[in-house]
Amino acid sequence: MENYIKILAVAIVLVFAGCKDWLDVTPAGQATESDLFSTGDGYRSVLNGLYKSMGKPELYGRNWSYGMLDCMAQLYNLESGSFNDEMCKAAAKYEYTNTQVSSSIESAWGIAYNIIANANDLLQNIENASNDIFAEGEMERKMITGEAYACRALIHFELLRLFAPAPVNDDGRAYIPYIESYPVLSATKLGVKPVLEKVIADLEKARGLVAVYDTTINGQGINLSGTGRFNNDFTYNYQTISGQQIEDFDAALIDDFFKGRGYRMSYNAVTALLARVCQYAGREQEAFNYADEVVKAHVVFRDGSKNLMYKDDYSGLTQGWGNNEADFNNRKDYKTMSNLIFAAYNSLSYQGTGSWLSADWKGGVSPNWFQISESYFLHGGVDEKSLDHRWNHMIFLGSGAYPVSAKYFIPTNLDTRDKTVNLFPVIRLTEMKYIMAEYYARNGNVGDAYRILNEIRENRGIYGSSLGGSTWNEFEQELLHDARREWISEGQLFFLYKRLNAAIVNDKGTLRPMTLQESMFPVPADIK
Repeated sequence: MENYIKILAVAIVLVFAGCKDWLDVTPAGQATESDLFSTGDGYRSVLNGLYKSMGKPELYGRNWSYGMLDCMAQLYNLESGSFNDEMCKAAAKYEYTNTQVSSSIESAWGIAYNIIANANDLLQNIENASNDIFAEGEMERKMITGEAYACRALIHFELLRLFAPAPVNDDGRAYIPYIESYPVLSATKLGVKPVLEKVIADLEKARGLVAVYDTTINGQGINLSGTGRFNNDFTYNYQTISGQQIEDFDAALIDDFFKGRGYRMSYNAVTALLARVCQYAGREQEAFNYADEVVKAHVVFRDGSKNLMYKDDYSGLTQGWGNNEADFNNRKDYKTMSNLIFAAYNSLSYQGTGSWLSADWKGGVSPNWFQISESYFLHGGVDEKSLDHRWNHMIFLGSGAYPVSAKYFIPTNLDTRDKTVNLFPVIRLTEMKYIMAEYYARNGNVGDAYRILNEIRENRGIYGSSLGGSTWNEFEQELLHDARREWISEGQLFFLYKRLNAAIVNDKGTLRPMTLQESMFPVPADIK
């Protein structure tokens, strides 16, 4: 493990000019660990580094979002003669011994455990740190501590989902280590259940710590809208929160380190992650309770009306109804930020890769376009493309013909580009609703289960075609059907198939669940 569990102790120049700038910190020379942790800015630097690493292409910046994992979920048509990414094509066939695939897997493992190592080093040092070195005292110290626990839990959970079987197929073997100290020269691998228990324990601890900021007037004001969470657009200052007017909320007076909460493990992000983890662990009631809390998060207007903190606002995508380049250049919000709870960020993710995701490629199909199957928008023999926002506002027709995800469309408008293209969705509000619907269905309340799915569809423009059924199998198919549209190019579909042990169409056209070997990456050979 020593090759993977290292920390880069660097002095960081902190220049906070906007909500994303703190994610773009760069090394300014070597420093000792004692120097790094002697000031509150040093702790900020290390925490920033955790999030910055999550956005790397090997993790959420490509392979854990629109890249490798969605290829493995059979989301794309990769058989086009023009598609030339051999790694993605091999991953779609679960050829994990392929040189390019195995290299990507090993890189992800190393980066992930490096994030964990940095989180552990931060936690060990902050335990004895004085509140006085932090600009906001004890509150900031607790917030940073909570976020570090949450980051450690998140990355361990992703490694478990990738390198171990789902609980439904748990064979009792040990698969990955759960690292809780720094430095570590060797580690003992644990089974699925013990890792999940540790993840949940870390997240419960984190939730209480980050609450000291996120439940304050400023914390709630920062989180009030998608544009606020991700773009520092605070347009709701006339509202009141829990009966208190936000006249004391002045974003201009808040340190930028406390903004951009959509890119951080905030209270709502930690709660949402707990819902995801508990569902994966089979702790259905807890998963439902956490998801319900996130869905019901709200603010109170001065006139007494209520508004969900997170909602499905497609107004940034509904300027025009076309799927061509001009239509998408006029749109503003390709990721529906109102529905996003947590996302990774990478300011360099699109450099040199315009032909992947934008209109830059001319003259036929790009050799790197991930083409979406139109069949995902058929339901009961009815073509719903003209109704569903997820097609008519979120699928770009490259060269006027080839459907690719507009979530990663690169607009010519530089302001829009800066606010959208570097954001990689990790947790959506929709998932919380899926969790609640699945809980109802598993407990015989199919009425409420379908009510939630129908509300999701109606919020995306599909009216007059209410879903219904009486069995779990019927509901599962409807859940999968909607998730295939909702999670296009976000990396979550693979884990849904895996958790449910659901049938998936493989590269040979066969409909069957993945085998155990197909459903998980092999642990890198040098640490087995």
